[in-house]
Amino acid sequence: MSLVINTNIASLNSRRHLDSNNGLLSQTLQRLSSGLRINSAKDDAAGLAISERFTTQIRGGVQAGRNINDAVSLAQTAEGGLSSLADLMQRGRELAVQAVNDTNSTSDKKALQHEIDQIQQEIERVVKQTSFNSIKVFDPPNVTEGESTPLTATEQRIVDDLQSSWLEQSEIIIKDYFGLQAAGDVTLKVVLEDSIVGATASVSYSNENGGAPTNTMQLNIDVAEFEALYVSLDGGNQNAFDSMDQVIAHEMTHAVMAATTNLEEFPMWFVEGSAQFIPGADESVRQVLVGLGGSNGGLNATNRATVINNIDNLDTAGEFSGSALDYATAYIATRYLDTVAPGGVPSALSFLSADGDRTMDDYFAQAGITGISNIADFATDFKANAETMFAGMDLTNPDTGGIGGAEATTGGTRDTTWSGTIPNTSNPTDNPLSGFIEVWPTGVSELATTTLAFQVGSEVGQTIDVSLSRLSLDDLGLASLDIVNFGNTAINAFDSALTEVNNMRSTWGAAQNRFESAASVTQVNIESLTASRSRIQDADFASETAMLTRVQIMQQAATSMVSQANSLPQQVLGLLG
Repeated sequence: MSLVINTNIASLNSRRHLDSNNGLLSQTLQRLSSGLRINSAKDDAAGLAISERFTTQIRGGVQAGRNINDAVSLAQTAEGGLSSLADLMQRGRELAVQAVNDTNSTSDKKALQHEIDQIQQEIERVVKQTSFNSIKVFDPPNVTEGESTPLTATEQRIVDDLQSSWLEQSEIIIKDYFGLQAAGDVTLKVVLEDSIVGATASVSYSNENGGAPTNTMQLNIDVAEFEALYVSLDGGNQNAFDSMDQVIAHEMTHAVMAATTNLEEFPMWFVEGSAQFIPGADESVRQVLVGLGGSNGGLNATNRATVINNIDNLDTAGEFSGSALDYATAYIATRYLDTVAPGGVPSALSFLSADGDRTMDDYFAQAGITGISNIADFATDFKANAETMFAGMDLTNPDTGGIGGAEATTGGTRDTTWSGTIPNTSNPTDNPLSGFIEVWPTGVSELATTTLAFQVGSEVGQTIDVSLSRLSLDDLGLASLDIVNFGNTAINAFDSALTEVNNMRSTWGAAQNRFESAASVTQVNIESLTASRSRIQDADFASETAMLTRVQIMQQAATSMVSQANSLPQQVLGLLG
C-alpha cells in the first residue's frame, strides 16, 4: 500500500461510516422521542399511506360513536313523549269505558267529558313541545303526507242505517220471538267489502270449529250490492230498503245464534231456515216455485215436492250451496218444525242455547215429538207430511210469513209485511246493540311521515334510518270525542290511537337496540383499526433501544477510526526526516 498525503482513503471510509452511524442514531433518537416508527414519509412511504387511511377510519368511527350517543338521546326523548301520550290515552279510554255504563247519568257523563277535554289538550301540548336540539320529534320537517281514505258516501250511509235501525231492530225481534240475546261481551266487527261472492252480507266467526258459542265475529257488508239497492231506493223503489232490512235481520240471526248456541253443529236447514224465519221468506219461496214452472204458475204439488225432498241435501252441518232452492227448503223445514215441535222453534232454541255443547239430535231426543228422535227422523217425517202445511201457505199476499206474524205457523200480531220487517228509526247511536260490542269502520288514514338518517359509521351510507310520523289530535283521530253520546266510538278512537303510538314506541325501541348494536360494533372496529395502525406506525422500544446502543457504540468506534485514519499521513514525515 502506497503512502500518500493528498488523498486519505482510510479517513474518507471511516468518515462515511461515521455519517451513516450518525444518521441511524438520529433516526433512532427521533423514534424513541416520538414513540413513532414512521415520523415522515421517508421512514416508510407505503406504511404512512396505510396508517393514514386507518387514522381516517378511526377518527370517523370515534365521531360515529358520538353520533350514536346523540341518536340514543333523541330516541329516549321520543320514547318519553310517547310514554306520556300512551298514559293519557289509556286514561281517556278508561273514562270512555266508564261512560258507556248505563249506571251513569247524563250529568255524570258530562263530568267525565270534562276530563276527556283536558286529556285532549295535554296530548296536544306533549305533541307540540316534545323536541330534541330544536327538532320537533312529533312534528318533524319535510314530511310526506299520508294517504287518507275516509268512508265513501255509500259506506257512511250503510253505517248510519246500521246504527239507526237495522241492527237494533233485528236484535229486538230476535230477542222477542226467538228468546235469544248475546251476553254483551261479544265483539261484532262491521266490515265493508267491495264484493262478497254470492252474498249481499254475511257473518263470519272466529272459531268455526264446531265448538262452543263464539265471542268474536264479523258482519261483512257487500258495498256494491247495497249501493245498487240504494240507487233503486232513491229511484222510488221502497222495496229496495225493505230487502236490505231483511238481509240484515237474516245475518243478525246468524250472529245471535253463533253467540248463544253450538251453531256449527246444526243441520243447515235449521241454520238458514231460522235466519229466514225472522224476516219471513214467503216471497222467495214463491219465486222458486215459479221458476220451476208448470201448472198454476208453478204453485203446484210437484214443485212443492221438489222443495221438500231437497232436505236430504241439507241435513248435515256445512252442506249448503246457497241456491234459492236450498234457502226455500230450509225455510219450509223450519216452518214445519215450528208446527210439530212443542213450543215451536223458540222452544228448540231455548234448549239449544242453555248448553253450548247441545246439538239438534240432543233436542229431538228430548222434545217428545211423535216419531222424531233425531235429525234423520225429522227429514223422513218432513218429506212425508210437510205438503199439507206447505199447500196451505198463501204465498201471493204481502205477508212474508215471518215468526210472530198472522200467517206464521203459530200466528201473532207482528207486522210481517215487507215494509214492516224492521221499522226505520232516526236515532243514530254508536251502540245500537245490547248483546254485542260493535266495532265500526272508520276509513283508512295514514300518518304523514319523514325519515331521519343517523350516521353510525365512518363511511358514506352507513346510516340507521328511522321513520318519524307527524302526530296531532286529528292525525290520531282524537280531535272529536263525545263520550256522552258516542262512548263506544271514543273507545275505538283511543284503541286506534294507542295502536299508532305503540307502533311508534316499538319502532323507537327497535332503533335504540340497533343504536346499541352499532355502538358496540363501532367500538370493536376502532379497537381493531387502532391495533392495526399501531403495528404499522408505533415504534418498538425494545428494538429501538437495542439499535440505540449498537449505533452509539458504532459511532464511538467510527469516531476513533476517523481519528486514527487522519494520523496515517504523518507516517510520511518519517520518510522525509
